[in-house]
Amino acid sequence: MLGPWYEGDVSLSRFGVVSATCALMFSLAGCGSYPDQPQGQARTRKQSPIPVCTTPLEPVQRSASGRSIVRTLDPEQWMGVVSPGYSEDRGVGPTDTDCTGHYLFANEMLRGGISASGWPRRVDPDELEISAGPDGLRVLWLRTLKFENGDEGGPLALVRAVDDRAEVYGIGSLRAPPKGTRITPMRLGSDNLVVVEAKQCPDPDDCRQRAHFYLARRGRLFESAQVDLERTAVLPSLTERGLYARYSLRTDVTYKPTGIQLLEQIQVRIIKYEEGNRDSDRELRKVEFQRFLRVERDTLFSSNDPLWERVVGQD
Repeated sequence: MLGPWYEGDVSLSRFGVVSATCALMFSLAGCGSYPDQPQGQARTRKQSPIPVCTTPLEPVQRSASGRSIVRTLDPEQWMGVVSPGYSEDRGVGPTDTDCTGHYLFANEMLRGGISASGWPRRVDPDELEISAGPDGLRVLWLRTLKFENGDEGGPLALVRAVDDRAEVYGIGSLRAPPKGTRITPMRLGSDNLVVVEAKQCPDPDDCRQRAHFYLARRGRLFESAQVDLERTAVLPSLTERGLYARYSLRTDVTYKPTGIQLLEQIQVRIIKYEEGNRDSDRELRKVEFQRFLRVERDTLFSSNDPLWERVVGQD
């Protein structure tokens, strides 16, 4: 299991699951106390990420092993943790702030989004997407705003409820398609990371599934890199005149203490042509390349350009 407590390198295939976790410094006191039932156990406190906000919870009895008790909160409780001024009756407003004092919806990414129910508005529990990670870590995505192209958007937060407190490690914003988007916390050495996978297909010959990596820094979640996990494109072939080539990319992702290893593979294939005298429906070549994303301050720096940019259109 990935977490701040794993030993050695841990690999995840892109064709399995891509996931992520995040961490930060300074504390804020929250308010409110919610009764809740224990749910699992977490590792010792000294190995945990440092929260930027803390909200007290009703105490629970610690386990005999001395490990912390991970707890499960409902959407209304999580809203009160992320935004201490939130109330169930009123809901959320356009100028509400999060626990770090930043506006919940003041982000360029969310420009153009509208609340179909107006403001202020009560939060539908189905609008708060909660994704689980190791040792009780959770990623929250409040899908309050709607966009003309079908995207939804709102605050994104990395949190955990453990023992007698709920903790927030970083808050940002996310706009993405509501269907097919996967959000997971991950651990990258001493850094917490949130990975968002989203797919866009304007047409069958132009599809792109991307991983967006968010690092937690100074109480915020910053998008630090984007990587194509799957991508296709059909273009006129340079070497086989009159025919078209399909480029197909797949990327394996491996998480290491010092960064993210990417193994990119591109297959180039001449697509099928209906005329029988054409030599079509055949593979031209395969290209494979490995590069590395290394954590450097607030970003993930790539050791080389993406393979797609160096191969597509060059068959």
